[in-house]
Amino acid sequence: MSLGRTLIPAVNRQRMSLLKKLFWLYFLLLIFEGALRKWVAPQLSAPLLLIRDPVAILILVEAALTNKWPERWSVLTGFLTAGMLGLCLIQMVAIGNPWFAALYGLRSYLLPFPVAFVMGENLNDKDLRSFGVCILWLLLPLTALEVAQYLAPFNSFLNAGAYIGAEQIGYTGAHVRASATFSYVVGPIDFNALAAAFVFYGLFNERFSKRWLLWAAAGALVLSIPVIGARTVVFELAGVVVCVAIAAMSGVAQFGKSLKVAIPVLIISVLVSMLPVFSQASVSLKQRFAAGRSAEGGTTQVLEKRTIFPVIEKLEQTDLWNKPLGLGMGQGAAAISKLMIGTPTFVAGEAEFDRAINEMGALPGLAFMLFRLVLTVMIIAAAIQRVRSDMEPLSILFVPALASTLLLGVSEQPTEQGFMVITVAFCLAGLRRAAPCARSAPVQGPGSRRVRYSDAAR
Repeated sequence: MSLGRTLIPAVNRQRMSLLKKLFWLYFLLLIFEGALRKWVAPQLSAPLLLIRDPVAILILVEAALTNKWPERWSVLTGFLTAGMLGLCLIQMVAIGNPWFAALYGLRSYLLPFPVAFVMGENLNDKDLRSFGVCILWLLLPLTALEVAQYLAPFNSFLNAGAYIGAEQIGYTGAHVRASATFSYVVGPIDFNALAAAFVFYGLFNERFSKRWLLWAAAGALVLSIPVIGARTVVFELAGVVVCVAIAAMSGVAQFGKSLKVAIPVLIISVLVSMLPVFSQASVSLKQRFAAGRSAEGGTTQVLEKRTIFPVIEKLEQTDLWNKPLGLGMGQGAAAISKLMIGTPTFVAGEAEFDRAINEMGALPGLAFMLFRLVLTVMIIAAAIQRVRSDMEPLSILFVPALASTLLLGVSEQPTEQGFMVITVAFCLAGLRRAAPCARSAPVQGPGSRRVRYSDAAR
């Protein structure tokens, strides 16, 4: 009996180690999947789209086998799974949705959420810090690569598309929107939002990372903004700054102390702005904003057109009784349309709200998007509460990335889906972190029981 009690914890530790190795594999594949598709094996671009899916399934299996399944999310996951599987089977029988399209739809709509919940409930303080420091380190070479891509010709090897014959998205003049190791520019946009959160958190928490790494990462972050050339990255980074202000106004004393480093940060920004490539790229970014204003209006109009207006327009034109089962889950994916008609098209629309309603039908699609909205609001509310009650600001710094990926992100797109999983996981793990000034203080996560620090750091 004593031998059995001795061996069981060792087995559990070994199993847990494997689970976390799978987390890291998922994360690293997210960062370098685009490099595989663009430069290493472009002829395998289509199957490489799904390279993380087997890892995601292994995460779920390993969590179940090692009793690391997040019980507090079991009911929600069960309802989501039953609803998705039921709709999938009904669509296959009633409207003849092909099995491969149905599986791809389940992979897009269902798979990300249990994986995010498992990650979020099994990442402890040390894990979260390791991921954050890794992101800060990765930001340095990724920014260097983005600069090289911005300076390189449009048809350069560095600016190869994600499949044979593909091209990167144009910027201004002969430049492209730098994509680093990702397939397209959406990768750096989501990555930089997470990096900004960890940079500011490092200024808040002196033990998080070495100061020189934070300064270098801050400089790289500033430099990357104009070479990426996307207005979204500007909006998201501005959102992170707003979240820092919210935390400061909520009484986080360490943010007040971070004012002491405002001058060094300002100096770094000024030094970066003196680089010729920054000045050149800044001109390109101004031209991009000017072109955007002429096409979509000012910042407020852009945000409305990308968030509220698509929902209103879709609701106004959607007949709840016209195709109540939709086109079939997965039918709107470019990869599925290429298999079925030979051309990659977005038959269900490019925005997530359009795609969900067109593929699932109005009522199931609305229910799914409402679920994502409620989950987003729950996490944001819990993050604000943690700042106010426990002075723990990490999760609130992830809010811009959370809104971009969970609320607005296209879950069919592999990179956006991956960042949605990672961002939700980081938010949930951040909510479970101990308060910086009271390690034994209980914390409260969305839809969860109260947890002690000893539980959070298991």
